[in-house]
Amino acid sequence: MNIRHGLALVAALFGAAALAQEHSYAPSDIENGRGLYQANCLGCHGNNGDAVEGANLGSGRFRRAGNDEELIALIRAGIPATLMIPRPQLSYGELRSLVAFLRNMQTAAGSAASREVRIGDARRGEELFFGKGACSSCHGVGGGGSRLYADLGSIGAQRTPESLETAIVDPRKEVREGQRFMQVTTKTGQTVTGKLLNQDTHSVQLLTEQETLDSYLKEELSAWTFLPSAMPSSLDVLSADQIADLVAYLISLKPAEEQAR
Repeated sequence: MNIRHGLALVAALFGAAALAQEHSYAPSDIENGRGLYQANCLGCHGNNGDAVEGANLGSGRFRRAGNDEELIALIRAGIPATLMIPRPQLSYGELRSLVAFLRNMQTAAGSAASREVRIGDARRGEELFFGKGACSSCHGVGGGGSRLYADLGSIGAQRTPESLETAIVDPRKEVREGQRFMQVTTKTGQTVTGKLLNQDTHSVQLLTEQETLDSYLKEELSAWTFLPSAMPSSLDVLSADQIADLVAYLISLKPAEEQAR
């Protein structure tokens, strides 16, 4: 082997090692990145990262960034003349966590879809829903609850047991379209939080925490930011058996015509 070939081999080995190191992420970084994605990216890119045409974040391939450092720079700087605004408020560590989550989006989705879910007793689950679980303080079942949160009267016909269990134990993992919350800050310093009803290039409409409808022109705002899910995790409140019971109750909630079959 001549010197030139030897140097080429060494460079290739170091390149492979760097690539392997770059794509090895700590679980804590991935989880932190999930929250950052929910707060900063989900509104445009969606739960699976494929809501923007030509930019499937779950694929692990990025047209404008060849490695993690370039991806960090892209997120921080944004893309001019697009809705991807700069994120200078995110620290380097936060950006590394966000990239870790993006690199693992497809793997996380695949593992979640294939896991087994325990189904408990629906009657006990109903008692939990209206009792210890305190679910009914926000969610109605064919009525009741808050206008800010989804009515679950037919949730069993809309969601899988896997996604329902995830919503109970890890609400930030999957925020559905139409259930996203946003915080806006006006140039006069007023801060308002609410459920996002509509957003376009020029304006934002929110259903506020006081259940009033507010509309803002973006030129009047100094900031507008998506928030993680307001729903708390039940892991520290409910046992594994109780979570299984609650899942059973939720999947039993279906339209009357389906229940009659």
